[in-house]
Amino acid sequence: MESTVSQQLLAFGWSILLGLAVGLLYDLLRPFRLRLPRLTAVLDLLYCLTVGSAVFLFLLRRAGELRMYLLLGIAGGAVLFFCVFSAPLRPVWDFWVDTLAALLALAALPLRWLRGFCKKLWIRGKNLFYF
Repeated sequence: MESTVSQQLLAFGWSILLGLAVGLLYDLLRPFRLRLPRLTAVLDLLYCLTVGSAVFLFLLRRAGELRMYLLLGIAGGAVLFFCVFSAPLRPVWDFWVDTLAALLALAALPLRWLRGFCKKLWIRGKNLFYF
């Protein structure tokens, strides 16, 4: 199967879009990494596995083999995202992560109440068995 220049150009355009998606994923994980430093290694591993498999599947589907211009397109798309879109979108991601944290805190409120109730029950039960 021969590869024409137009097919290569189309694959290069798709690789730039993949690079933009890779940059977007990294930018989406950044607020979580900053707020939860213990999960940094897990999130980095998740990011590397996701990006690695996406690039592998993309290269396998589009070119069938490793082509340098596709890797340059992916890197160029990521650089384009970080230069153009990352700074304006960072406050948006921070807002949504803060909103998610507030919602999780509200959802955890009944669990805290249940924990306090169980703690009081434990203390009362322990005092009952002393006699």
